[in-house]
Amino acid sequence: MARVPDMPRGMVDVEGDAEAFEVRIEHAPEHAGANEHGVATLADVVIRGRAGGMATMIVRGTDDFHYAAVVAREDSAGFMHAELRHLERQDDDLYTADIAVAPGEMLHLTVVASDFETGMLWLEATVAAGGMGMSAGPGSAAEAAPPPPPLVPDDVLGVGPLGGGPLGGGGFTSTRSPGLAPPAPPAAAPAPPAGAAPPAGAAPAPGAPAGGLDGASPVPAFVDAEIPARLVAGVEFDAVVRLSREELVPTAGTARQKATARFDPTREIEVGVQLRGLAFADGTLPVVTTTLPATPDETRRLVFRLRPEEPGRGHITVTFTQPPVVAPLAVLALSTPVLPPDAGAGDPDSDDPRVVTASVAAPPRSIADLPTLVIDESIAGGASDLLITAKIGGTVVKNSVHLARKAEYIQGVYAELTRIRSEYLETVRAAPEEAEEAADTVRREVRSLGARIARELLGDEVNKLLWSRRRRISHLVLQTSGELDIPWEMVHLVPVGTQRPDKDRFFLGDLGLTRWMYGTLRPTVIPINASRVVAIAPDYIKPEYKLSRTGEEVRRLGELLARSPRSAADPVELRQAITDGFDLLHFAGHGRWREADPLGQEIAFATFSEDHDDGSASYTDSDARRDLPELDGPPAGASAPFVFLSACDVGRLRSGATGLGGFAEVFLRGGVGVFIGCSWAVRDDVTSLFVRTFYEKLLGDDHATVGEAVLTARHAARDAGDLTSLAFTVFADPRAKLVAGARGDDS
Repeated sequence: MARVPDMPRGMVDVEGDAEAFEVRIEHAPEHAGANEHGVATLADVVIRGRAGGMATMIVRGTDDFHYAAVVAREDSAGFMHAELRHLERQDDDLYTADIAVAPGEMLHLTVVASDFETGMLWLEATVAAGGMGMSAGPGSAAEAAPPPPPLVPDDVLGVGPLGGGPLGGGGFTSTRSPGLAPPAPPAAAPAPPAGAAPPAGAAPAPGAPAGGLDGASPVPAFVDAEIPARLVAGVEFDAVVRLSREELVPTAGTARQKATARFDPTREIEVGVQLRGLAFADGTLPVVTTTLPATPDETRRLVFRLRPEEPGRGHITVTFTQPPVVAPLAVLALSTPVLPPDAGAGDPDSDDPRVVTASVAAPPRSIADLPTLVIDESIAGGASDLLITAKIGGTVVKNSVHLARKAEYIQGVYAELTRIRSEYLETVRAAPEEAEEAADTVRREVRSLGARIARELLGDEVNKLLWSRRRRISHLVLQTSGELDIPWEMVHLVPVGTQRPDKDRFFLGDLGLTRWMYGTLRPTVIPINASRVVAIAPDYIKPEYKLSRTGEEVRRLGELLARSPRSAADPVELRQAITDGFDLLHFAGHGRWREADPLGQEIAFATFSEDHDDGSASYTDSDARRDLPELDGPPAGASAPFVFLSACDVGRLRSGATGLGGFAEVFLRGGVGVFIGCSWAVRDDVTSLFVRTFYEKLLGDDHATVGEAVLTARHAARDAGDLTSLAFTVFADPRAKLVAGARGDDS
């Protein structure tokens, strides 16, 4: 059995009125390890009620682990029942749970820890399935048997059974309650036939693998998606998704993407479709549940009836998941032209089938374990349909919301942010002595705005789950098919119904939010050769554009790399640097939405002037698409570079367009492994503080991950009293690390 790394022992305690309880604690021995699911026992606890009341279970631990207690108690009929109680984080190292104890009652608690959410998921499923506490009733033959150990399987405790009981006891002594009957082992369920799916809504069996992540035996399967090579606005068509054990033959005249993935054949597969520039025809569902074909000659064929809304391009993303894991096992993304209604469909048979191989990999266990928000969006004609899924531990909840005019909704959010920020800056300029009071007002108003978005978009069930686990959430992962314009970092968690308010702040950005867009790379190691670093801080000619702190970002980056980065004086030189190949690109300057053709985002170089805007001093997302075309698959032998655009308004996509746009999407689709940008106007000094703190954590002695470095930088910017801490959008695997000199730095 694997040893839980750096697992502290002797850190379990119980607090309460000494006259109300009698408590006995046996800590697990130092050599105790974790079971195959990553769950380890910390202590065995017995609480006997005297006067009764509320006992507080305490673990002094770290946020690297999740803590829980399996509580076994006897009901009035003499049956034993077990429940799993999660310990909630109270501060940096304190985790607690309140447990009611009746007068004369005796409770057995096994306190456990896991650094994997899937470990807790398995434990929750085991307890919920009744396999850990349903005893024979009073008067049974078991009544005279020795009392049971704590009601946790022996592979959880990891150190062998106690006293020959049917469930393991971890080697603890003197912890069994007199007069309690041993639990009857649950009856074994018959194995499902090959290829069969479990009943809908059934809980996984104790120890059952989750989506191939927990020791399952997944099998390979072929998946593809096909649409007509040309579409006509207003004319419905069929998008066909297929699953097979054998290679699939393409259909002539279609745009197609294919992949080979691995699925658990005993569990259902959810096939979801997200659209941009297209709409679902009446009666078509965006998510369909199916199973893997049982035999090689069988094919699952799913048909989604769709309708192009307007000329441009239509985009379809197809995801394959196996709940309760919400990270996709395969993603297929297709794009094809949408012609005007008078153009006609053309002759599809004249086109050869175009086949693109998708980049597919099962989600790493350490990512699938993390708290996750999935944002699937279909948008057409300015209307957005969002399907929001939240997964924390073994709990998965969903909410759907329709935004009839999404662009107006987003504009309203950013207009409110602009008002808050403008009033703050005006107050500070007019009365510097009121700066702290003004900062408090900003925090309240931004929290109120973030809470409003949470109520309007997340829904009660998602809000309730996030609020109940708010102190246990770290490194929250947001997965999306392409929803890039809602400022999720500033969304603030809210209590629902009888949940109690909390004076602390719980912005998603402060909970370690990072994003991942389906079908893009997600490297965990990014080698950085200092000779392939490009860092640009334009010295603007016009006085009103000058920024005094951007040079600090470039200088600090050069110090950490022990070499001054290459620069680019204008868009031509930047294009050359991109086409030559780079490991890290950092731009510190002005950015904006371009209102003239070509519409989109742009970053401004030193000679930029709005009075003479001929495009020669700006680099647009359209330029980036030309210089870094979308990958058809993972780059062969190449690393995925790092891009940080430290400029206003370049971290999100503008809603409503049928074509994709924005630097984030262009760079990510073009093979960039980490992209960081700003969603709104940011303060020069606070932005510089964020950037320098980020790189110091990432490239300094700490060698922190991207997730750790971003969180530290957010806290530093937040302490400076500005909205900038929540402005940065980070697309990355939170475990990713930059490794300087890893490819043989020649400096």
